[in-house]
Amino acid sequence: MSGLSKDDRPPLVVAMQWITQITTVALMMVLPATLGYYLDQPDQWGMEPWMMVCGVIIGFATGTFHLLQMAGAGGKKNHRNKHIDSS
Repeated sequence: MSGLSKDDRPPLVVAMQWITQITTVALMMVLPATLGYYLDQPDQWGMEPWMMVCGVIIGFATGTFHLLQMAGAGGKKNHRNKHIDSS
């Protein structure tokens, strides 16, 4: 199983990096919607449901953008390693 990955870091370090990235994406999606829900309350701005809708859209867009960046960075990293190995 260790031959599948060319990453020389300990498995716990790799797992912690994945956990950090997944938690970051989850928070990027949830926090704007939560803030929108809070601002929609009658004692705040009282614009229900528009602030929450805006929060959901912003959260989804930022989360998706970050996921695409992570996917692109993973592919570039593997491509770079293949280029170095073939030299």
